[in-house]
Amino acid sequence: KSRLSCSTPSSLNTFPKSFFPNYGTLIHMITSALYSLQSPIFWEFYEEKFEGGMGCIRVLNEIVRDIDDLLSAVDHSLRKSDPRWVAIQKIKTIGPCYMAASGLDPVTEEQTRQGNHEHIVYLMDFCFKILETIKQFNRHTFGTQFLMKIGFNYGPVTDGIIGQNKVLYDIWGDTVNLSSRMMSTGVNDRIQLPADCVPFLIDHF
Repeated sequence: KSRLSCSTPSSLNTFPKSFFPNYGTLIHMITSALYSLQSPIFWEFYEEKFEGGMGCIRVLNEIVRDIDDLLSAVDHSLRKSDPRWVAIQKIKTIGPCYMAASGLDPVTEEQTRQGNHEHIVYLMDFCFKILETIKQFNRHTFGTQFLMKIGFNYGPVTDGIIGQNKVLYDIWGDTVNLSSRMMSTGVNDRIQLPADCVPFLIDHF
């Protein structure tokens, strides 16, 4: 509970199969999204005196890989490392930011329409696991004291594929923007979320 803060404003990284036929966009009415950021700001940690900055980039890559491993298949099947996180997808990384979303697949979306909001709870579980993962990274990596701050939100998003050759899958909308704002205005080692998310989580955290 102490690591949740409430604000009052009103597979691995794979494309959903539904996009391959037409390269279109869809509006998902019930998706939750998170942004997380390593702090202190990675570019303050970054310096080019050693191998032109490659040593620092390797550190960032290790952090991202540790988070990716939480969502990776255990036995190269479709199962995730934790079955609670089967509906969570990594969307992208932006510098030291990591973006993921839950509820984009048709099965989970339909379950949520029918009143089953488990995937929102599981995404919050995943947020706490990220905080734990960065602490483990610090314990096993000499000279690093990274922290995370996470922004969380729930609501409609639009997703689709951009480009023709080097295509990029992404999600957009106020839900994503507010999730990003929750992160940027948040506190280290905390998860900030808008008040509208509280009814779905209050009985679990």
